[in-house]
This record gives sequence, C-alpha cells and structure tokens, in this order.
Amino acid sequence: MKSALIAKILASASVLAVTAATAGVTPNVLDSSGKPVRDGQGACVQDIYSVEHPDCVPKKPEPVKPAPAPAPVAPPVVVAPVAPPAPVKPAVAVPPPKQKITLSAESLFDTGKATLKPAGKKAIDDEIAKMSKVDVSSIVVTGHADSVGKQAMNQKLSERRALSVKEYMVSKGVPAAKITTIGKGESQPIASNKTAAGRQKNRRVDIEVGATQK
Repeated sequence: MKSALIAKILASASVLAVTAATAGVTPNVLDSSGKPVRDGQGACVQDIYSVEHPDCVPKKPEPVKPAPAPAPVAPPVVVAPVAPPAPVKPAVAVPPPKQKITLSAESLFDTGKATLKPAGKKAIDDEIAKMSKVDVSSIVVTGHADSVGKQAMNQKLSERRALSVKEYMVSKGVPAAKITTIGKGESQPIASNKTAAGRQKNRRVDIEVGATQK
C-alpha cells in the first residue's frame, strides 16, 4: 500500500517536473509546511522534482517611467531700447523785422535844399522817440530824388539829404556808428515821374531801423 502511494507521488512529481520543464520554469523545493526552501543567500532552492512556488517567482520589474518633459523655457523678454530724449534747443530770440519809415522830402527840406526844416526835425524826433523803446542795432538812411534836373545833381542832392538826417539824429543822441547813409538819386522811383503827384512820392528819405526788443 505504501509502495503504491510513493509511486503515485513520484508520478505526480514527474508530471509536475515535465510540465515545469515544458513551461521553461525551474520548480522550487518545498518544506513539509509547503513553504519554499531557501539557501544561505535567501534564494529559493530549485530542482527538477519540486513545484514552483508563487513566493519564488521573480517579480517583473516595473516599467521605467519616462522622465517628465522639462517645463518649457519662456523666451527672454526683449526690451526695446528707449531712445534718448531729443536735445532741447535753446530758444533763440528772433529779432523783429527791420522797420522802414518813409518821410516826404517836402516835409523835411525846401526845394533843392538839404537843410532840415522845423517840420522835418519834428518828424525825425518822433522816430527817435520810438527807437528809445528798443535796442537799435543799425540805421540806414537813404535819400531819393525825382527825375527833374540832371541825374548827377539829383544824386548829389539825395546824398546830402541823407547825411543831413544822420547829423540831426546824432545831435539827438543816436550813436553815429549805427547810422549808414546812402544816396540813390533818381534810380529807385516808387511812382511815375511823369506826374506831379508821382514825382512828389519819389522825393523822399527812407529810414530803415534794425532793432530787438529790450
């Protein structure tokens, strides 16, 4: 009876061994309590007559988790260069345009003369009073004549009349260095010399004043 039981166990072991060999698994040696027998290193003892125990089945390594993708790097902030402020140009004082005063020769002189009449002096005094309110830089006095008479005579008369006006202005305190006199004779008419009214306009003295505000 015992012989039959032993033969049956051996047969079962042989079947298990063959099955394990067929599956490519080496069975484990078990003790009397059914636990796998381990060697001094803690590894399960195996032979072809043992059965595979679940505790001895090597665990499959867990798949390696892929490393997390690096966080996207924000592009550097490009700061636009700030243009330097435009230099402030200093304010430049703009002198007022030159003032031109035209005085009739009849109000300044007798006919054919270059000596100032009292009425002429009064007219020049009025202009000098206006000049006192500004800084005068230059004064140009230009004498003119009509076309009656010889051209050379008219030229000389226009020069003497311009000089007479300058001398009077200097006597009133205007610096002589600031006054320039010019005689244009009959070369620059402003009206027709064919009429009496036109010739009267041409007999004149122009006073051009360059000045800046005080």
